[in-house]
Amino acid sequence: MGEKRISKLAGPILGSGRALFGGRLFERLRHVLWAGLLSLAMYAGHFLEPADQLLWLIQSRIADRSPSGDIVFVSSDEALNDPKAPQRRYELAAALDELDRQGVGKVFLDITFAESSDPRADERLAQSIADLGPRITLVDRIVEGTSVEEVHRSTSPAIAGRGNRVVADQTDRNWAGFAWSLPYAYDIGGIPVQSLGAAIGGVQGRPDERFSVDYGFGHEQVSVVPIAALAFANPESSDIPIEVTGKTVIVGHTGNVARSQRTIPGKIDAPASYVDIYAGETLKSGSTSHLNGPTILSLFVALILIGLTLGTTRKRRYTAYAGIVLLTPVLLVGFAKVGARIDLSYAILFLAVYAALRSRMRWKRRVEMVNLETGLPKLRALEARLLRDSIGNGHIVIAKIQNYERVLKTLRSDEKGSYVLKLVDRLRAADPHLAVYSEGHHLGWHVASDETDAVVEHLEGLRAIFAAPVQVGGYSVDVGITFGIASIEGDPPARLAAAVAAAEETSEAHNPIAIAETGSQSDLLWDISLRARIDEAMEAGEIYCVYQPQIDLNSKSIVGVEALVRWHDPARGFISPMHFIQQCEKAGRMEHLTRYVLQSACSAGQLLHFRGRKISMAVNISATLLGDMRIAGIVRNALQATRFDPRCLVLEITETARISDHTVAASIIEELKAIGVKISMDDFGIGSSSYEAFYELPFDELKIDRLFVTNMARDPKARAIVASIAAMGREARITVVAEGLENPQDIGLLEEIGCEQVQGFAFSRPVSLSNLLELKDFDKNRAAANMV
Repeated sequence: MGEKRISKLAGPILGSGRALFGGRLFERLRHVLWAGLLSLAMYAGHFLEPADQLLWLIQSRIADRSPSGDIVFVSSDEALNDPKAPQRRYELAAALDELDRQGVGKVFLDITFAESSDPRADERLAQSIADLGPRITLVDRIVEGTSVEEVHRSTSPAIAGRGNRVVADQTDRNWAGFAWSLPYAYDIGGIPVQSLGAAIGGVQGRPDERFSVDYGFGHEQVSVVPIAALAFANPESSDIPIEVTGKTVIVGHTGNVARSQRTIPGKIDAPASYVDIYAGETLKSGSTSHLNGPTILSLFVALILIGLTLGTTRKRRYTAYAGIVLLTPVLLVGFAKVGARIDLSYAILFLAVYAALRSRMRWKRRVEMVNLETGLPKLRALEARLLRDSIGNGHIVIAKIQNYERVLKTLRSDEKGSYVLKLVDRLRAADPHLAVYSEGHHLGWHVASDETDAVVEHLEGLRAIFAAPVQVGGYSVDVGITFGIASIEGDPPARLAAAVAAAEETSEAHNPIAIAETGSQSDLLWDISLRARIDEAMEAGEIYCVYQPQIDLNSKSIVGVEALVRWHDPARGFISPMHFIQQCEKAGRMEHLTRYVLQSACSAGQLLHFRGRKISMAVNISATLLGDMRIAGIVRNALQATRFDPRCLVLEITETARISDHTVAASIIEELKAIGVKISMDDFGIGSSSYEAFYELPFDELKIDRLFVTNMARDPKARAIVASIAAMGREARITVVAEGLENPQDIGLLEEIGCEQVQGFAFSRPVSLSNLLELKDFDKNRAAANMV
């Protein structure tokens, strides 16, 4: 098959991946915009006010604050202003006299009085009011009339005299009967008159200004004195249950008196005066803050945008989403505790709409990635998985079903999917849980093994299984199947396309299993200019460091990290470190790269120390640099520039077999140790790191090569080698680190052997600096689960 056909097959797969992931951020931003606009539209129409008021009720119940104690309510269960019961005015007058005798601070008479049938009773009450002088304020009330108009009631001048007046509006409430805000004053006939709540709080304001009322304490905490306790008090014993000296007293009716009830959180028949008492307490405490819907909505939109900016992976985004959702109850409780009201309903609506849009898009995307005939995910879903999970190891296998089109011509439409599924069942013979992807005459999956020969051997066994025909629709159908393999290196979509191209080049007779080339002509052309690109990549930050933790097995704590250099080219994707490091050595650029890595690693180490993580930083140094004393100057300059503690820097010497002169190398290492750094021998135990170098050079640390650590559980020889190196390290009194610990089950073996420090995927893969700063120490459960 020609290159043109291969391009047609591979192009849509590669292109769909770029389009799929290139537009995801824009898609999320579009959903943020739609969710925000819908929430603003709902706010403009006040559609969610009931929800906000329900949240305010919750806030008032969880606030659990105490009133100031400066306000006392003198209550009466009977209508003191009933013109037909003038004797009660004597009782009120006696109570006012007792308040005067007790040295009350202020009195607000929250009852309006018309003249009664007993002028002497009115005169007696008027005299008591006059005796209190400026300390008493009479309250005018605005109440509902028999018609739609409101009625303004005030005390008769014959009784009130020239006393101060304020206004309380009993009709100022919402549809549910709650007064969530009140004005500082009312416009009565063009004259501003202070509201009762503002007067109790001692605050002035204009009629067009309102303040939020905070119901942050229980109604049972209001100090209440029955009027009878004052009216019939013994002047000699002073047996009033609550001290009133110097306090603000509101005299009013309880909810048992007709038309004197108001609804407050937690009580539907509270005395009408309670609303103004809460208002006064609010102003006294200064708890009048109110964060409206657009403010909170803007906060949540900003948080979502920040989460999208920083959430480059699904795990990070979902962590950000969870934090933002949890912020909702935190804000509700926090603002309740400080006495501020908050409109959360529109922010909650925004989160709900955004979540619904994202869920719909994910559902739509899942549907688009499923083969409708078989119910299997398509190859583009495999590509998405490789990108999403950042899978960088193993192989991609593409199986090509031979004569697929001819078989489909002979099968009924309802049998085509069954045919493919029977083939998939055979592919899952060794692994029932294998995730297989289907598109056209291709079946694909990911193999975790990095050993190409092992993958080929496994596929040859699968071909033997397909020798027998499958039964479809009562017919025996012969199966021809071939395989294309591509190792995952660099850009997963490109490697998937390479595997598809390799599968298309196969034939049953001559080439049933084809391995995709790791490099093409364009790769070779690119390699020609690789040396020149290295300097540009360092300038642009495309070459950077990741850090793999080193773990102390006794404490399961991170005692150090190893800086590993990586290169991500915008056009070529990830470039193998071995590849470009070899090019650096060939071009004589190793010194420049080492300086760059040292600077980055020491800066990272200094930041870790600043954050309280006093751990060591290991940097690989090529053995080829141990022939020139300039390496000591490079290390010294990096330490001085970053102010990193040299005692925490470990230089890992790689490929010590390449040291041409041990005497010169020993003097250079001694110079490095004089600076304060430690020296480690990397990959000990294999050909490039010999016992001769260990004996002749003053190393502080040995790193056991992963070849032995990985195989020690199943190979007694490998275990014996690891044990002997660990014992040698103890005898030589140097640190021994086991590299390449991938199986958490091997941790116990290393502990038995006596190896104290390890690094490997069992605890953590190499991570970025930002992730390293968030990384915590490990326990056995986390290590066993390989959660990092």
